[in-house]
Amino acid sequence: MDAQQVSRLTARWIAALPGEDSTVVSGLGVQPLLAMLAEVADEPAHSELAEASGGGYGGLLQAPGLSMALGLWTRPEIELQPGADRFLPPEVRGVLTDQEALDAWVAEQTDGLLTRMPVQLSQDVLLLLVSALALKTTWVQPFHEYPRNDRRWLSRADQDLDSLRVHDSATGLLTVATVRGVGEFDVRLVVGDGGRAAVLTAALGLEDDGMSGAEVLAAERSAPGVEVIESMAPTPTVILSLPYFEIDAEHDLLQHPDVFGLKAASDASRGHFPGLSPQPLAVAQARQAVMARFSATGFEAAAVTAVAAEAGSAPRPGAKALYVSLDRPFGFIAVHRPTGIPVVAGWVNYS
Repeated sequence: MDAQQVSRLTARWIAALPGEDSTVVSGLGVQPLLAMLAEVADEPAHSELAEASGGGYGGLLQAPGLSMALGLWTRPEIELQPGADRFLPPEVRGVLTDQEALDAWVAEQTDGLLTRMPVQLSQDVLLLLVSALALKTTWVQPFHEYPRNDRRWLSRADQDLDSLRVHDSATGLLTVATVRGVGEFDVRLVVGDGGRAAVLTAALGLEDDGMSGAEVLAAERSAPGVEVIESMAPTPTVILSLPYFEIDAEHDLLQHPDVFGLKAASDASRGHFPGLSPQPLAVAQARQAVMARFSATGFEAAAVTAVAAEAGSAPRPGAKALYVSLDRPFGFIAVHRPTGIPVVAGWVNYS
């Protein structure tokens, strides 16, 4: 697993979603499942899944502040091939019994951020493959919270001008404000002149460092969401203002089978995963439940992705400041700083 694999999958997913409403997705939650299924699938499902995942199964991202887990449940009569031990050891396996047990596993693995499995258990479900992740980080520099227009707003002044970058992307200028977390995770807040898909896909594909906040301030350049103002602070700062947000979403991956390489794998006329089980299996459900919360003190996110298989047949002036007010739709991407892997990406639209 690398940053480009997850970023490309996340960008394709976001581009396929209709509308401009607030939402959040986790490509990181989906990619390991697609990669594992590719390794045990025959053609044409193997090629579709391998292309969608971007490569073979490379394990789960391990980092302080992030927990990731896999789970596999089967009916008692379903036999697994010995090769499944490569990435699904016995300790992550269970027997399908009831929905309550699956929901309890979700709550445990996400520390209560999510409380139910996104797929529905039925007698037709023979096998259930699930990934869960939970991210919690606190800000190095917290925000002040205040009421504004019947909402909770957050604001802070940051002396690190490099926390703001302006990029010249294919879709126009992008403003990226990075909120640094304690540990290895940051959240990038992204503003552009385009809509949800254009802004987020451009942000996920950025390949340069852009123009620093110091350069923007010196040139007094305009950028989306950025205004050069006089402030009371004795030194130049980045003043960041945005609404508190908490977003929950649930996605049906089978609505976009080409994005996830699930077109052939969901054909129930025959089985597709001989490397997993001698029982012919086809994907019948593939869903993700995901949430993200940005508060004055930190950021939390969780995602559970499940694939179910069924049988297949005006102050006194001081220094200048960069004032970034996110009072329009904006994107966010939680990123593992050392690798650049995006954990979740989403859109906030309160208009």
